[in-house]
Amino acid sequence: MAELVGQILEVIKFIGRPARKYLKYQRKFTKYVADFKQAQDDLLAKNEDIQRQLDDECGYGKMPKQEVERWLKKVEEKLAHAQHVEVKVSKGKCLFRSSLGKLVDETTQALKEVHAEGHFSGRLVVNDHSIVAVKLPTQNLVGHQVSVRDEIYGYLMGDDVGMIGVCGMGGIGKTTIMKDVYNRLIPEAKFKKLIWITVSQNIDIRSIQMDIVSQLQKELPDHENTIVRAGKLSKMLREMLRKQGRYALILDDVWSSFPLEDIGIVEPTKDNGCKVVLTTRSEEVIRSMGCTKVQVTCLSMHEAIDLFLSKVGQDISENPTLKSSMRLVVGECDGLPLALVTLAACMKGISNPRVWKNAVNELRGYVRNIRDMEDKVFGSLKFSYDRLNTGDQDCFSYCALYPEDHQIEKEEIIQYWMEEGLLDEMGSREAMEDNGHSILEKFEQNSLLERVENSAYVKMHDVFRDMALHIKRKRFMVKAGKQLKELPNEEEWGEDLEKVSLMYNSISAIPQHMKCPKFPKLTTLLLSRNYLREIPESFFEHFPNLKILDLSHNPFESLPSSISALEKLTVLFLIGCYYLESLPSVLKLQALKKLRLRGSGIKEIPQGLEMLVNLRYLDLLAMHPILRNPEQMREFNKLEVFEVWFCNMGDWNMYVGQRKRLHKYSILVCPLYRSKDIPSASSKLVLFERIEIIIGDAVILPYDIQQLHLKHCYGARSLNDITLRDAIHLKGCTVEDCFDLESIFSSKCDQLKKLESLTLRNLPDLIVLVGVGESSLSTFSSLKEITLCSSHKIKKLFEADRALHNLEKIEVNYCLQLEEIITEPEGEGMGTNNDSIKYNFPRLTTLILSNLPKLKGICSENAVMVCNSLQVIEISNCPKVKRIPLYLPQLEVDDEGKLSPSNTLQEIRVRTTDWWESVEWEHPILNVKNVVQPLLKFCNRYNLEWRPAVG
Repeated sequence: MAELVGQILEVIKFIGRPARKYLKYQRKFTKYVADFKQAQDDLLAKNEDIQRQLDDECGYGKMPKQEVERWLKKVEEKLAHAQHVEVKVSKGKCLFRSSLGKLVDETTQALKEVHAEGHFSGRLVVNDHSIVAVKLPTQNLVGHQVSVRDEIYGYLMGDDVGMIGVCGMGGIGKTTIMKDVYNRLIPEAKFKKLIWITVSQNIDIRSIQMDIVSQLQKELPDHENTIVRAGKLSKMLREMLRKQGRYALILDDVWSSFPLEDIGIVEPTKDNGCKVVLTTRSEEVIRSMGCTKVQVTCLSMHEAIDLFLSKVGQDISENPTLKSSMRLVVGECDGLPLALVTLAACMKGISNPRVWKNAVNELRGYVRNIRDMEDKVFGSLKFSYDRLNTGDQDCFSYCALYPEDHQIEKEEIIQYWMEEGLLDEMGSREAMEDNGHSILEKFEQNSLLERVENSAYVKMHDVFRDMALHIKRKRFMVKAGKQLKELPNEEEWGEDLEKVSLMYNSISAIPQHMKCPKFPKLTTLLLSRNYLREIPESFFEHFPNLKILDLSHNPFESLPSSISALEKLTVLFLIGCYYLESLPSVLKLQALKKLRLRGSGIKEIPQGLEMLVNLRYLDLLAMHPILRNPEQMREFNKLEVFEVWFCNMGDWNMYVGQRKRLHKYSILVCPLYRSKDIPSASSKLVLFERIEIIIGDAVILPYDIQQLHLKHCYGARSLNDITLRDAIHLKGCTVEDCFDLESIFSSKCDQLKKLESLTLRNLPDLIVLVGVGESSLSTFSSLKEITLCSSHKIKKLFEADRALHNLEKIEVNYCLQLEEIITEPEGEGMGTNNDSIKYNFPRLTTLILSNLPKLKGICSENAVMVCNSLQVIEISNCPKVKRIPLYLPQLEVDDEGKLSPSNTLQEIRVRTTDWWESVEWEHPILNVKNVVQPLLKFCNRYNLEWRPAVG
């Protein structure tokens, strides 16, 4: 009996322990919820700190470490789960508090564990190994530039010369020649690494070191001094020499000499086989750095005339009445290529002989009594400048406010022009932006600004920049990118100053009491990207008529109240001011038209903001959701561009129901912390993040939406669960990290006919793009780009009957179950073996297929893709692909079987030689694989860099 009682007691104890535990969850439920919310807040704060550090450290050639990315991913998942729990708690009933308490406690512990893992030693970023060496954009060489290039190339390929100095005046073509040399070195096997560094007038050792290690795909600690960094860089270069082979380093635009060892550059010798080439205006630099000199001289008269005639246009060059005047105009350029190209662009299309004669007289007037050749060339360039109207001259000069050799974002410079009043009022912001783009196009066409490979940017040649600053020398003070650590001396602040640019420096403090007088003419002050930790109360009193103030990317924690007295201020930028949590009252800033707080630490709406009824551009995308009440937006009747973060669907639906027509917007709807990479308002974009989409509940979209992004959303089986019927202008759609999504569109959707871009990433449940048999043939008829990544259930991409004639880019990678790209519609026959089915893709330029282990074919066995415009083909790590079904009509060969110059195909990238040799390529051209061999590149498995197959 006693034994039985003992067993019963043991059972009671066994049952009692979990019972007591559940009672504890019931009794202390409120405490568990409080701990849960604290853990959420702690993890959010930790995540913001990490994101902030990443923002500071990331740049070109940098990417987060894998351990950091894994942690961020884990944070996203845990916070998304925490949001689910929070919803359950809000809807829970007392009877279920025990089970809810257990869930809350488990979630709290999980949040704390992730928080504890968020400690990383050193920097959070590494070099981006996916960066591929590409040819540099350049112009064709003319005249003796070809022989200069060949001389440099000979030194590089030979063994006798290690240091080469290319010398010549500004605008003579040194950089153009070196770009051509660089491009010719790419296919050569002699150099395993080509490094291009732009030095510019103010040598910044730290910046040069950073650029070199970035191209080496390495990193150096920021906190170390330049001497220690030089030692480490030298070690990296020597290690690369030992393991990989020799390198060639090009230092462009060197103004003064410096010891290579100060940077950490290994001295080139016969033994190591390395080469260093520098371009400079100074022969003294050539001598002091021990270089073999290669002189670039001006073009001969004959060469100059040929260049001028090639640029001025055939209708003008063949006009016999202009021949003598053109010769005189060319003579005034003294053979300087930059002056010749600029003048030719300026006179293009002008057939009136009197205008040409006047041009000759003006040019001679500029250079009268000038003996120095560079001053004479300056006159030739100023002639082109003077042909611009006054407004365009001011727009052009504004570009000189940026640092030397800076890539200027087109959208940014146009916004500055608009706020400065340099563009005519044209009734709408869109019309003014179009006008700005037309002015930039004019500058590019006239060679006043250089085209950058990325068409979103332009660059100002340093000769033109010098000219613009000389013309504006009394009105502009520009010391951008000069490595200043304090404000310029007081004597440099002239009373006639209108614009001051001190951006991209290291200024950390402003004197408490500047002795300078007030500057009544100063309207623009650019202090972005410095290290300002405090701004004195009296500072803004010196600039009573200031209109544009940019303090972005500075670490100050507060602004002086005197900023509220800038009653004429129209633009205030505080982008990326992480530590700034509040603003003084903006009530008096009644003239303010543009306020940007993106990425700042502001936590609440600035006092008096609702009274600024003249605002045209309002950016409230701070690090916190600061717009608490959408009703506050009712008074902004003149608003044209809006960027904001709503933290719940109720606020979003309220806003979208009452909003007025906008030119552009970028709107985030997210209940938790936001992504750091929210696009600026360059179109009409709405981003839903971490939102539960409940079937049947209305998710309202603006009727004029152009871009729709969904990230970490859940609940929806397809995008049809969102009300798309009003999205009649939808052009771009991006869906990332959305679970539950089985198809993108599950039923007929007319909006797809206008869709131009579709990006799909990490959709674990995605089976098809469009539900079978539920869409018309015109679905995707406007689609230009599709990207599909890390979606492991989908097996087919497109059905062959889709109208895909506008498609320009297909990129698919890391889809483990994908079997075919273009598939036959169900129920249709495959045709006969003798008749190939042709799918036409007339505009397709890029086809990238990588890491698709089950991909059997690009299309069916008896089908081919006809691609008239294809430029890049990549088929990488797709082991089951045995056939390349690409027919390229543009491929033409000469009598020797080599590709003709008219060929548009630029490169073919594959992972291994074995795969390339085994794969079949069906094409009308015999031995097509041999024909395209010069375009072939294989991937280096160690550094993921594409290297030519030849050599």
